[in-house]
Amino acid sequence: MNAKTHTKELTFACDPKHLVDIRAAVQAMWADKGYSERDGRLVTLAVDEALASIIDHARGTNRQGDIRLSIDLDDTRFKAVIEDFTNHCDSSGMMEAELRAHLENERKHQMGIFLMREVMDEVNYQFRKGYQNDLTLVKFV
Repeated sequence: MNAKTHTKELTFACDPKHLVDIRAAVQAMWADKGYSERDGRLVTLAVDEALASIIDHARGTNRQGDIRLSIDLDDTRFKAVIEDFTNHCDSSGMMEAELRAHLENERKHQMGIFLMREVMDEVNYQFRKGYQNDLTLVKFV
């Protein structure tokens, strides 16, 4: 294997039209390292699902902003860090009925979270109140 680390940073608007290019970029990086094509498709699917969920949620709440994807791939692991600046809503101030409706709407994303956890070795989420959401996906190779 090549000892070189491949990195890529992409910043894009919260719009699903960018997903095609991002999938292609992830697949190309994976293929350049010569790793398993099957694992590359699964990792690409996990990253795509994460981004699609962020975009869907932001668009559903009429929030705008950018998403930054940082990818780091070397001989031991693939790491994607997704920073979401779409100002997702903070549920701490919601009334009970609003919170129940919000949680009911989020159930459609549970399969995506399941998929990410099945494919990736690590899935870590951090919310920075009033600033951004960070999602880190790691797959050891």
